Amino acid sequence: MKHIHALPLVLICVLFSACCPLSSGLDEEFYGVLSQPKEAHIDVSDGLLANLDDEDRSILFRYLAGNPRWEIRQKGDIKYAVRQEKVDGKYEATLNGFYSSGHGGDDYRQTRVLLAFEDGHGFGRERGNITRAKPGNGDVPVIVEAPHKGTPGHSSYVIIEGRQIYLEIYDQAVEVPRTFTQQTVNEVLAEVAEVLKHRDAIKTTGVMPVASYYPVEPLKGAHFTVEDGMQPGIYLLSAAVNPELPGHIYLKVYDTKSGERLSETRLLSRSMRYVGWSDAGQTFFPYNAEVTVYEGDWSTQYEARFELWHKPDQGQESKVAQVTRMINGWQR
Repeated sequence: MKHIHALPLVLICVLFSACCPLSSGLDEEFYGVLSQPKEAHIDVSDGLLANLDDEDRSILFRYLAGNPRWEIRQKGDIKYAVRQEKVDGKYEATLNGFYSSGHGGDDYRQTRVLLAFEDGHGFGRERGNITRAKPGNGDVPVIVEAPHKGTPGHSSYVIIEGRQIYLEIYDQAVEVPRTFTQQTVNEVLAEVAEVLKHRDAIKTTGVMPVASYYPVEPLKGAHFTVEDGMQPGIYLLSAAVNPELPGHIYLKVYDTKSGERLSETRLLSRSMRYVGWSDAGQTFFPYNAEVTVYEGDWSTQYEARFELWHKPDQGQESKVAQVTRMINGWQR
């Protein structure tokens, strides 16, 4: 599996026939034909997402923030959780939440699964194949974009619009039936139902007492590591933290010689993650991010201090960990 940085978008059209292709007027070299194939229907008859109240959504957010399978990020005012998939045998985050498997053959697939709060995250500027559905719809025809340049599979983007919560699924596969989309709808709704069943435990510890929903064993203590990424200047952050209040973790990096804070704006947006919390501060929660330091180049190393900070929703920020190491700056 590998990280997908960007995917093409298509134009939303009014559909008059479930089998008739849609003409978008766009260059078909870069945009595939849109249609609603008879094989591409999903069932979203479960109305759970339409019935979540404020407390339900708060419990769900807290669970997702504390589960290593999910990673909560923010785009503007929208908080959204990305479901992580396996990369080289273990669950890892990717830059934009897209995952791919296979090598362009019959097993090729690209996917992304999000749960967005308050408002939908979406698929960039809406230009096409977004299927919108309401929880409780028994049968939903899915708009599918045909294979085209850079996108070898049939692709779709489904948004199930609940009560201030949105389940969003990108599905690109060689086959037309939306197998992954339907499977994901079933899996996520079952997980949400389980979360609500264990709300009291989550309120106390931040963790649901059902081990099968967690990809790793519970973290036993605090740690913070900074490892080399795929190129000099790119770094992989991994930590375990135990805050007592809701909030987010983010990174500050300093040149130890000059005291200069490095890549401040970019690091803040790239490193910010909402994490779980427990009232007693005895449960450790995962934090992971990939960041880039731009000062310097590949030919010269210098010493830098990486600091993790926690900013509660209400209250003052505090430093929770730091690591000093030699680094390079990233260069084009």
